[in-house]
Amino acid sequence: MNEILESFQPMFKMLWGALFLVIALKLFFWWWNSPKRKGARGEKLVAGRLRKGLPDEYRILNDIYLPLPDGTTTQIDHIVVSQYGVFVVETKTYSGWIFGDEKSKEWTQSIYRKKSRFQNPMRQNYKHICALADNLGIDKSYFHGVVAFTGDCTFKTEMPDGVVYSRRAAEYILSHNTPMIKPSQLDELASAIAEWQGTLSEKQIDSHVANLQKRHSSVREGDAPLCPYCGGEMLLRKRRGDGKSFYGCKSYPKCRGIINVE
Repeated sequence: MNEILESFQPMFKMLWGALFLVIALKLFFWWWNSPKRKGARGEKLVAGRLRKGLPDEYRILNDIYLPLPDGTTTQIDHIVVSQYGVFVVETKTYSGWIFGDEKSKEWTQSIYRKKSRFQNPMRQNYKHICALADNLGIDKSYFHGVVAFTGDCTFKTEMPDGVVYSRRAAEYILSHNTPMIKPSQLDELASAIAEWQGTLSEKQIDSHVANLQKRHSSVREGDAPLCPYCGGEMLLRKRRGDGKSFYGCKSYPKCRGIINVE
């Protein structure tokens, strides 16, 4: 009997090895295809295309964290400083069909007839522009918002101005040719942005993702959370459209923090 078992040991080892390999591959693909990794790859792709597609006089900053007046932070994927304005670039990595327009609060992604909604990235990017304008002390008219889509996605509605596929991001930026900023000021602006990021501690940067998760997580009715944007008191409200409950910041419309109710 022992001899029979010993004869099967190489096979058992091979099976255990194959099982371990399958588990390791599944874990790797789960990690590789996680939203965080997809987003990181998309940002790296856009950064490379901006670097290759724009002349040397364009100052490019990637993955910038800026402090906000309420003590929180905002993260900007790419900032391009040029004499034709400051371009604030938001990278989105999506697959499937995309439906959306400039004025909608949410856009729709459709994959194999399964639909999901996400925040209008143009509105999200406008908040970044406001943060930069406030920090730099210059008017928002000097800024251009750009949303660059990577991944295997196709727009099924007309793409709003400023929304492009990533391969055309540099081309879109170069299409702006009206001088707005003196060439001698470009390094000053780029340095100011970099210095602001330098004022943030590693703890503040690490907490950025946690703050985002709080902003989009749900709570139970009656929990009365604090606003994830400004830390202020929140009030229980109901949506006009569907009557569903949510917590809205008491400082609305100055602060538009929202937390959904489970």
